[in-house]
Amino acid sequence: MEEQGKRQKAKGKWQKWLFQLFWAAIGVTSLLGVALALVPSPRPLVPSPQPLVPSVQPRPTGVIVDTPAITIAGATATTTATPTSSAHEAQILWNFGTVSGTYSTCTVQAQTSYDGTNYLTLGSAASVTVTSNTLNAWTVIEQLGTTSVTTSSVSSTAALSFGQLTRWAFSCSSYGTSAPVSVSVIYR
Repeated sequence: MEEQGKRQKAKGKWQKWLFQLFWAAIGVTSLLGVALALVPSPRPLVPSPQPLVPSVQPRPTGVIVDTPAITIAGATATTTATPTSSAHEAQILWNFGTVSGTYSTCTVQAQTSYDGTNYLTLGSAASVTVTSNTLNAWTVIEQLGTTSVTTSSVSSTAALSFGQLTRWAFSCSSYGTSAPVSVSVIYR
């Protein structure tokens, strides 16, 4: 009997010890969980770039593809602006749909803004043909630097490089009723 009592007592100590060990493990696990929740997860210091305009499609290596919106219902119209801070050239495509009326002596002028408010012309205006189902494609390349530092002439109307925003201004000497167009621009 005495031996059975010792066994019962020893069994009770083991059960008590296992019970305490179990709750200690639960406590440690909880503390680790709280500690890990407080430690920030490894993330880049700079957030990934997000498009500023819904139509902008960022591409790798600094390429931006955009389809700026424009509605042509008169002699002049301007597209929405695209963020172009890192651009050095633009490949432009204007694809006219079914044109109503006659449009003549039409041009498209690149305009860029360094401050996001005031726009300067960039390059020369491109002559475009505005007839039904006509494609017009051209390239604008900013002035290349030289081997030494160059200071341009001061201008209140013209820019020599792309600014933080770029848009496209359409103009015709005479115009019809409507000229639906889809615009695609690749900035590099």
